[in-house]
Amino acid sequence: MAEIVHHKPQGLFAKLGFKPKKEKDPGSRKLMKKKDNRYAAAPPVEPVEPLYRSSSFDFWAPPGTTFAESHSQPNFIEDSTPRNDSVATVRHAPRKLLKHPPPDREQRMDDVLDKDTGERKDLTEMMHAFGYDEEIEDISEKIEDDTVEYDYSRPDGATLLARASPELWLLISDHLSPIDIANLASTCRTMNIRLGDLPYFVLRNPSNRSYRLDFLLPLDSKLPNHLFCFPCASWHYRTQLGAETLKPPTVLNPLFICPNQTNVLLPPPRLRISEGRQLPFTFVQLARRHWAYGPSYGIPVQSLARRWKDPSSPWSHKTMYHVASNGHVLMRVQSQAFVAGGMTPAGKRMLLFSRSDYTPYFSVCAHWQKGLLSSLCKCALDHIPVQETNAVTRFRTQKAVGPVSLCGKCQPMRRCPSCPTEYLLELKLVEDKTVKVVGPARFKQALMMTRWSDLGPARSPEDAEWSAIVGERTGYDSFAEIGKRAVCGVFEAAFSDTTPGQRILSLDPGAKKGRRVEDPSREDENDDDGSWY
Repeated sequence: MAEIVHHKPQGLFAKLGFKPKKEKDPGSRKLMKKKDNRYAAAPPVEPVEPLYRSSSFDFWAPPGTTFAESHSQPNFIEDSTPRNDSVATVRHAPRKLLKHPPPDREQRMDDVLDKDTGERKDLTEMMHAFGYDEEIEDISEKIEDDTVEYDYSRPDGATLLARASPELWLLISDHLSPIDIANLASTCRTMNIRLGDLPYFVLRNPSNRSYRLDFLLPLDSKLPNHLFCFPCASWHYRTQLGAETLKPPTVLNPLFICPNQTNVLLPPPRLRISEGRQLPFTFVQLARRHWAYGPSYGIPVQSLARRWKDPSSPWSHKTMYHVASNGHVLMRVQSQAFVAGGMTPAGKRMLLFSRSDYTPYFSVCAHWQKGLLSSLCKCALDHIPVQETNAVTRFRTQKAVGPVSLCGKCQPMRRCPSCPTEYLLELKLVEDKTVKVVGPARFKQALMMTRWSDLGPARSPEDAEWSAIVGERTGYDSFAEIGKRAVCGVFEAAFSDTTPGQRILSLDPGAKKGRRVEDPSREDENDDDGSWY
């Protein structure tokens, strides 16, 4: 029998109180197959008995105690998490690298989560539904069904229409309007054969142009790749599908192939924005179709916004467009120019009017000569103070002119009574970035003219709003058509929470219901009332 050797602990183990280690008899060992314990459960760990600290060093003693007091009572060391070296230590990956991170500990247990997105559901609508009382809140929901009901049990109507002879249908068509004849011929194949080419022959007559437009324009929602040409009164295929861009009038920019493209006697409908800038009606169509039917029908209305500097004048312009909830296209044009005080009458005319056609450099409607627009601009220029120059002020540092307030005549907003257009005149302190020196001379007074116009539903140039702005319609009363809410209020509410706070007055006080009377009542005795130059 082998002799058992007891190894005595030495050093620190002996001081800590370890017992001698016993060795087993090597003869009593049995050969056993080694098992793979990587996935086996960890063996139970025996609790470690607290060890008495009998070290001569008193570095664990609390401050203010003597050596005898620290050794009077035994100190114990307890390990809350016993160490087990027989099991490999598993380190978890960082939270950001985990494919499925653990749920947040701060998440409330009563939250209702969406199984697809994991977001908390808002139960506010469901809680309001619990308090619904049918007797108190009686809301009748009406669902309009646009689908046409077709009864298959009834006989086909085309057979009934075919019983009448073609001669009879031709006699009936003599009592119908051209658009009714075209609609009757397009109902079915039988009526198309009975009437023949009569509807198209009637619509091609130049005297029936309005009927032709009424028949072709409702096809707008069914032709996304076509655009209506008003000089030809027909649909043309778009050559730049989705890539139409508004360009200056000096650049040739055809949107479709039109036989009347170079015909000066049939110009396409367009609107004057400023000196040398025009807005074709086709781009207003594309913006309206994009909003009403989808992206494949036109271009977004935001793509029409532009900003440019007039090369022949000190004016700079900025345009922006918006489609209102009723489908009308709204336009805003902001024009500004740096001005100085003490301008002569000739200097004011050189600032405001173009030398080519004597129209204002800024954006105006076709009725600007009939009202007070020119006199209001001249009145605003007279409010700019003039700095006195003498021997004392010549060597002083010049200060920038502060805010300038306008009078009760040029401060209110003006609305043209003959078209849906509104004007606002302002004097603002603007930084002139062309001045290289940083100082008071860098900030100057700028005359800013803002124009808002309602371009209508963009169905045709014969719309009431479009034709009134370009001056082709008479008798349009803007105060009766627009109502209490101004065009500027609808436009500015779509982009900001603030709207112009000025009151709205008539641009032409002598006009009543879009017509000018012989002896207009003047707002002011000194008002020239039409002396636009």
